Formats: sequence, structure tokens, C-alpha cells
Amino acid sequence: MNKDTKLIERINDQLENFVEFIAQGLSLPKRKFIHQMLFGIQASRDIKLSEVARSLNEEIRLLKTEMRLSRNIQDESLSAHINKKLIEHSKNKIDKDTVLALDLTAISKPYAQKMDFLS
Repeated sequence: MNKDTKLIERINDQLENFVEFIAQGLSLPKRKFIHQMLFGIQASRDIKLSEVARSLNEEIRLLKTEMRLSRNIQDESLSAHINKKLIEHSKNKIDKDTVLALDLTAISKPYAQKMDFLS
């Protein structure tokens, strides 16, 4: 076994453990979705659904993969569950001296008149 194979195996094990924790209590399809999204983001080094879908190398049409990811990512209950689990995981690492910084600046794109959330 070479170094790359060992590294890939180790990363995959860490991803599996994280998904197991974060998706605890969710159905199998939702667990699979979380795993595929995290793997795809990591593999493609991008958060665009088309790049994530491309990195999954599924045997179905790319458009169908994108549509499935898009449909699943819109599930607000899934987002609430993940947020709750992340807070649960992080609460022991935050104490009274921890600095939490928020960037409340608005996005400014003067030539993008129809984009959402622009100031």
C-alpha cells in the first residue's frame, strides 16, 4: 500500500465517522446525501452543485445527479438537524473567553442588479 492509498483511506474513515455523528437519527438516504455532499465538496474543492456532482462520478446523467443534490439540499429540516449536531459537537470547545466574530457586511456588486441579497 502506498502513501496516497493510506491517506485516502484515513480521510475516508474520518469522513465516515463525521457523517455517522452528524447524520445520527436520519434516514439512510439523508445519510447518503450528507456523505456524498461532503465527499464531493472535498474531492472537487468547490461548493457548486455541478462540480460536486461531477466529482461523484455516478453512472447516471450529470443533470439527474445535480437535480437530486439540489432537491435534497433544500430540505430545511436537514439543515436544522445538521446545525443542531454541529452546535452539540462544538459546545465543549467554546468557553467564556472564546471570540465569536460575525461578518455582517453586505455583498456589493454594482452591475449585478438581479442577484438576491445584494445591498
